[in-house]
Amino acid sequence: MLPRWLSITLLVLLTFALIGESTYLFWLEHQPRENPYDPIITAIARESAADPFLIRALIWRESRFNPMTHGTADERGLMQVTPEVGQMWAKATKTPNFQADQLYDPATNIRVGTWYLYRAIHQWNETDDPVTFALAQYNAGRSNALKWVDSANPQDHLAFLQRITYPGTRKYVEVILAKRDQYRTSLANNRWYRDYAAANPAMTLTP
Repeated sequence: MLPRWLSITLLVLLTFALIGESTYLFWLEHQPRENPYDPIITAIARESAADPFLIRALIWRESRFNPMTHGTADERGLMQVTPEVGQMWAKATKTPNFQADQLYDPATNIRVGTWYLYRAIHQWNETDDPVTFALAQYNAGRSNALKWVDSANPQDHLAFLQRITYPGTRKYVEVILAKRDQYRTSLANNRWYRDYAAANPAMTLTP
């Protein structure tokens, strides 16, 4: 029979070992896994001068990387783009013969969704963080986003966030921004993102 002090010591060591293993497994489970859309995301981000971490975060929120996701308002694909937005993109980029079902193609969907998001970002380029405003617009439409601008502080993204009357939209914006910042750290050395991360500093502000 082991001495009492030795039994207690072994029990403590075993407890710490189990805690350490559990912590590691939790950390590992919550690390972003490489997916087949990463090279598409980074390629389109480069050609569009976009933030790939933001695009990846929006895709994660909208579809959890399922290209066949179909929303209740006919939103389609990875970035949940509507056929109307697809037609707007096709007209703006002079892309012939666009069909709504092309939005289920990952490359087309990410290209259209990125174009639409950055169109909104440019519309808010006089604010202190255009991304915050643009994400709300992406989720709830421009007319609603305009209603939420604080007339006393029209450029202030924090004041804007506080005035969002749709709890789901406010959460949408906050979750995507947090996920974007997580990706900037966790994917900084990823083979698809590291060159972009090294060459491009953070372009937006976290609220």
